[in-house]
Amino acid sequence: MPFWKNQTDTVIINEVYDDEPDSVTVSKPTRDSKQKRSGKKKEKEKGNRGGGSDSMAELSEEARVEKEEKAGYKKDASCMDHVLFNKKLRLVYVLLLCLLLGIIIPYIISSTAFKSEVTVSYGTCALNVSYRFECVPGRLVIGEGECHQLGCCYDTNKQDDTSAPVCFHSIPPEYRYVIANETESSKRIYRLSEERKLDLYLDNLNEYTPFGTKAWPLRVLIQRKKNDIVRIKLWNEDYIKDTMDDFQEESCVDDCELDVEVDATGGKFNITVLRRKTRKPLMETIFGPLVYGEDYMEITTRIPTAHLYGLGQRERETFELLPNFEYRTRWTLFNRDGDSGATFGSHPFYMNFEDDGKMYGVYLRNSAPVEVGVLPIPALVFRSVDGIFDFRILAGPTPKDVTEQYTSMVGFPEMPPFWALGYHLCRTTLNETEYESVVDRMVSDKVPYESDCIDARLNYPDPFAAFSDRTQERVSRMKAEGRRFFFVQYPYVPVTSDAYEAVSGEKLLLKLNNSQPYYGLIEDTVVGYPDYCNENAFANWLNKTGIRGLYANADGVMLLQNTPLNTAIMNYSLWLDTNGSACNATQPEACCPSGQRQFMPSGLRDFNEGTVCSEARHTSKDVPSLQLHNAYGRCHHGRVHDLMKDLNPNKRFMVTSLSTHPGSGTLGGHFGGEYPADFVAQRKSLTQMLEMGLYGVPLVGVPVCGNTNGSSELRTEWCLRSHQSAAFWPLMMSHYEEGQTPRNPPNFESGFSGQLAYFIRQRYMILPYLYTLFHEAAQRGTPVLRPLFYEFPEDLGSRNNAFQFMLGDALLITPVYSSLMGSTSVQVDAHFPPASWYDFYTGSLVSSSSTGENLVLSTLLTDVNVHVKGGTVVPMQGNLHDFIRTTEDLRKMPFHILVVLTTNVTTAEPTTTPAATTDSGSSTENPKDVGGGQDTIYAKGRLYLDDGVTPLSQIPAAHDLDFSAEAGRFVLTSKGNGCGNSAMSQYSSTVDIIRIFGAPKVTEVQVNNVGYEHFTQDYDTLAILITKLNYDWCTEDQLTVTW
Repeated sequence: MPFWKNQTDTVIINEVYDDEPDSVTVSKPTRDSKQKRSGKKKEKEKGNRGGGSDSMAELSEEARVEKEEKAGYKKDASCMDHVLFNKKLRLVYVLLLCLLLGIIIPYIISSTAFKSEVTVSYGTCALNVSYRFECVPGRLVIGEGECHQLGCCYDTNKQDDTSAPVCFHSIPPEYRYVIANETESSKRIYRLSEERKLDLYLDNLNEYTPFGTKAWPLRVLIQRKKNDIVRIKLWNEDYIKDTMDDFQEESCVDDCELDVEVDATGGKFNITVLRRKTRKPLMETIFGPLVYGEDYMEITTRIPTAHLYGLGQRERETFELLPNFEYRTRWTLFNRDGDSGATFGSHPFYMNFEDDGKMYGVYLRNSAPVEVGVLPIPALVFRSVDGIFDFRILAGPTPKDVTEQYTSMVGFPEMPPFWALGYHLCRTTLNETEYESVVDRMVSDKVPYESDCIDARLNYPDPFAAFSDRTQERVSRMKAEGRRFFFVQYPYVPVTSDAYEAVSGEKLLLKLNNSQPYYGLIEDTVVGYPDYCNENAFANWLNKTGIRGLYANADGVMLLQNTPLNTAIMNYSLWLDTNGSACNATQPEACCPSGQRQFMPSGLRDFNEGTVCSEARHTSKDVPSLQLHNAYGRCHHGRVHDLMKDLNPNKRFMVTSLSTHPGSGTLGGHFGGEYPADFVAQRKSLTQMLEMGLYGVPLVGVPVCGNTNGSSELRTEWCLRSHQSAAFWPLMMSHYEEGQTPRNPPNFESGFSGQLAYFIRQRYMILPYLYTLFHEAAQRGTPVLRPLFYEFPEDLGSRNNAFQFMLGDALLITPVYSSLMGSTSVQVDAHFPPASWYDFYTGSLVSSSSTGENLVLSTLLTDVNVHVKGGTVVPMQGNLHDFIRTTEDLRKMPFHILVVLTTNVTTAEPTTTPAATTDSGSSTENPKDVGGGQDTIYAKGRLYLDDGVTPLSQIPAAHDLDFSAEAGRFVLTSKGNGCGNSAMSQYSSTVDIIRIFGAPKVTEVQVNNVGYEHFTQDYDTLAILITKLNYDWCTEDQLTVTW
């Protein structure tokens, strides 16, 4: 059924059709406008009526007579006879009758089926079910009368869409805005063409929101930032304070990529963002309501496709949201801790593919809880109880462009120190000897590691208490061995501590009002919460206590429970009975008014459950904590980062935070959360890590092998598979909680511990490649860990892949998420995007397809499915056999360069014959060189290395190597100024081994135009191994290898 247009001439939805329902029960009022519209149609039809011709072809007289007799004609037929019996006129009568019925029947239905008291008058309720925007989100039961009183449509016929609401907004909706003080002559379409800004003021046509709260007027500010970013900000300046506005308006330098149109004609207000060259919309608000008022705000946008990524964190098993559109899934971005639905970070940012394969992004700057909903149109709905709607639309048009544009606004990621990429240990334990037993076994089992937290609760629950003598001895011993101390910290301050007295005196605590203190509870300890969003005064508190000295011990800091956590169970009766006076340091449960509001976002029962009171205030900004709730952990992260930077102005450090928000990547990384060790949890954790890279937080990891047992006993198979995958994560750390099975490598029997050590050493070998990826991330915001679609946006098989990941652009990892179940191997489904793919360990050609293909990999318990893409170069260092203790040992070992050749299979048929594959994906045939194919073979790559500690802002001395290969020739070119630097001189600059995958059969190898004998070529895979090169790029700035 095509949608029809009301007299308002507001919207025509003519591209969506559906079967006519068996019965129509849509409630809609009868209006004079309908009668006028119906009358107009009748007049038009009346004017179009006309008779047909009854002329006949020339026939013989006998034939004509016979035909007239059969037709009942009379020889002297009257005019009436012709009117009644002419066949052509009969056809006209039938058509006119059908047309008349088509007008009269809908008119009768519209005049009688809708109750007179219904207030819907502007739009239409005759909608395709996919376009039903819920009128009262969260209400499971609502009556027809109440729905009508709210100005919404009511229809119980869901047409097989079981998730569709029965009470929904009309299109156009009743809840809308118009330009303030606009006259009839000035109503028009506003366009942000080359201008930098549109500034509009809107009046609300409804006095109340659907939840009965007061609706507010709006200001709409539309701005440009250079060519590829536009901003749309909607807010009310009288009620909402925007204390963190960071947008910098800039004109287009060349051609603008995006246009914005505001349609204010016909009593409406709709915003559309279009791609200038194609005129295709990226955002359009025409279909859903626009509501902004007390405790409730809502805006909707239709999106080009259901290939949607981001809007996390939240738990799910698929990486994209496509499966959820059908069920109108809703979830809430609300940082909280402590239960199965915990979401430690909130990132209101998404990336969306257009139907032509381009990609754009949208960032919503709002730190209050935001509910996100999806509709089958496809469309997105954003709802909140506080804050502003501040959208930044990013033109892309590639995934890499989108992340660069996004991080240019929220901040480019911080470059970690080199040691941060090694292996790290942590635990939460009451066992006094646990630390010593683990570190001793790590050395005896020859497992390299960089740091240890000693115990995640060294000073718990007073994170600012001084270390004991024993702890200080352990820290000193650790550093003497060349390792780092990773200090675990928490955001709250116990009220009985010296630190609390100091912070209270500086007026830096969250308060219930300007004078009344606010108290929370962590287990049995009453605490206060510093206002970490106060950037200026925080340092004063630190200087007045011994906290600076505490942090001076640390090389890195892990921030936990900073969502922030509050375990007090609220007793709202105590507050009401005493008007808040019962709130004190002995009754933290009485320190909050009721957390119930008319609108409660999906998944929440109470805004105050498990976290600080939503009515507590950031006195420094004079806003309620709810407005900055999701940014609290980000503020905590920022203050600790500032302190570490002040303590170490010339040295890099690592600060990770459990709670994250846009911009967290500029301060360090993300680590933490509660994850069991099982395969389902491993799948979910991979999704979370892939998302964090899109959010500009590339330094991300979760506890290897989980930090809890989950619902069953810990299984060694889980831990082995987890270590195999984690060897290729950006951040690799083992951490388990108190009361859970210990799972640092030495906690297992020696044989199994040796297996884990193998994969940890393998990680160390690829650290030069990993470090180079982090340098790229710091420069452009590019993720280190990447979903497949990021590298292959045109490959539909990569769009919904959540079970594999790319490390940079070269390595494809396919983890195992299922048990052997008594078998010797596991059959793993793997997707290989369009490219040449080689086994990372053997050099066998596994896939070479111009369209991508799916294979089954037969994987043994000790196997890791790692494949390397043709056309790339992977720099590595060290080997699996020589023992190293830390990254310092690794950096003194020779380099190993892997060169992987390819043909341009992504745009043309491959010039080599694809190898047949076994179940494991191993090649059973050699790639055959086809005539002329050598001209298209190529590979390229890069290596960046500095001293690993000097901040990039200080422009450290660095090695910068370029790799390229084509037509049987590989060239290494050394640039940069690292060779003359004393700090860099202690590290290796020597290449000892080059391996080449994808080469034809060779008989000779030359190094710098001289024949070279130290090479071999594998008979089966044709992989070339060149050894004993002893090339030092500080001696010669170029190395050339030909074959």
